[in-house]
Amino acid sequence: MNDMTVPQGGALTVPGRGFEGMRMDKADLILPRAKLLQALSPEVAEGTMEGAKPGQIINSLLRTILPSRVVPIFCFKSWFRFNPRDPQSEVFNGDFEPGAMIWRSLDPDDPKVIEEAAFGENGEPPLALTCLNFFSLFPSVPMPIVLSFSKTSYKTGKQLLSLARFCGGDMWNRAYQLGSTLQKNDKGTYYIFTVTTLGESSPEERQQAEAWWGHFSEKASALKVHEEEQDTVEV
Repeated sequence: MNDMTVPQGGALTVPGRGFEGMRMDKADLILPRAKLLQALSPEVAEGTMEGAKPGQIINSLLRTILPSRVVPIFCFKSWFRFNPRDPQSEVFNGDFEPGAMIWRSLDPDDPKVIEEAAFGENGEPPLALTCLNFFSLFPSVPMPIVLSFSKTSYKTGKQLLSLARFCGGDMWNRAYQLGSTLQKNDKGTYYIFTVTTLGESSPEERQQAEAWWGHFSEKASALKVHEEEQDTVEV
């Protein structure tokens, strides 16, 4: 099924007028992601979102604050390599702009992933970034949201995956509360995601989640996520 008509409830089921005769593939759509704002995020530092504050979690596409309740539907990994922002870095690639994406992959057997996403023999940090992504339902939000965990939030992503896996049944059978907490290191302060369980999801949430799972999960590799770019350094 390539068109965007989903067989069960939810905002994507009945397109309005203007879409007649157009078959939209999943790759034609840009999925928003849950973006955790830092002090140097453009929404905060440059004022591109009114009232934005560090620690808030927003819809990256609409730039609106997301509800804290989330129902994960399915999970997939992705890998990215970004050019360092500092041109003086030893691994800076002169063929790309500072901070630009050099490559992206969803294939764990990709030679680039194998070579650049693992720690070095002497503990050198990987050149590529690993992300744990959850295609998710946020109640009252009429579109699926991708919740990505990487860097210092990666541990929280593993916690969410473990909670969902060990509880058994479909991933969307349980709901979680998404939040953030302030952390500190030798470079400064930054926020990371937090996740706590809220118990079983509602029948309406499960119905919508199953519809989106049936429509999107088999083509996860074709999904385009909004602002897949190098976030501001977490300081």
